[in-house]
Amino acid sequence: MIDLALGVAHILIYRAGAANWKLAFILDLDKESNIPSWYSSIQWFSVAALLGLFAFHNFSFSQRKSWLLMMLPTVFLAFSMDEVAQVHEWLGTESDRFLPDASRKNILFSRTGIWMFLIGVPFLALFIALILSLRTYFRGAPGALVKMLLGMAIFLAGAIGIETLANFVVPRSLYFMIQVFSEELCEMLGSTIVLWGSYELLYRHGFAYRLDKVETTGE
Repeated sequence: MIDLALGVAHILIYRAGAANWKLAFILDLDKESNIPSWYSSIQWFSVAALLGLFAFHNFSFSQRKSWLLMMLPTVFLAFSMDEVAQVHEWLGTESDRFLPDASRKNILFSRTGIWMFLIGVPFLALFIALILSLRTYFRGAPGALVKMLLGMAIFLAGAIGIETLANFVVPRSLYFMIQVFSEELCEMLGSTIVLWGSYELLYRHGFAYRLDKVETTGE
């Protein structure tokens, strides 16, 4: 619900024009260090915290896969930091050195650069490999796995797929507004669904088990 509300706010401030520039700064989905970006950062941090508890509860020095399990919250903690520190934007700028004359001016992806191919696609492959390696931990909560994968699919569709469309629309045009709205809404909605899945995973395998044990033993 908050995701949609922030999306609608973006459309309203866009329609209002420059008269409300202060409001635009704190609500515009295309800006950084404002309410939408901090909201997304909190969402990913919550995912990292829940999965960190799950990883801690299931960690074992003798099981190699449990070491991989510790990587899962680390991924989402990095997402949370990126929303504030704008790491992928910096990496995107750094990746320009691989372009002819180290410039985006004469390429098809003049607005975004090529970070989607150098960073986004490899990350997608590694994330899928990580989830497949940890699928045994999801056997008792298949719905949690579905939610997490669906959320990540929606998130990456916005972050990699729809963001690419920014190269083909005129800045500050109606199509640009629609592109930004669609991209950021997908990212926020995706993080929300991943958060639901993370909570369900923790509930099914972590705290729910302990509560059942207390009720059964009468402790």
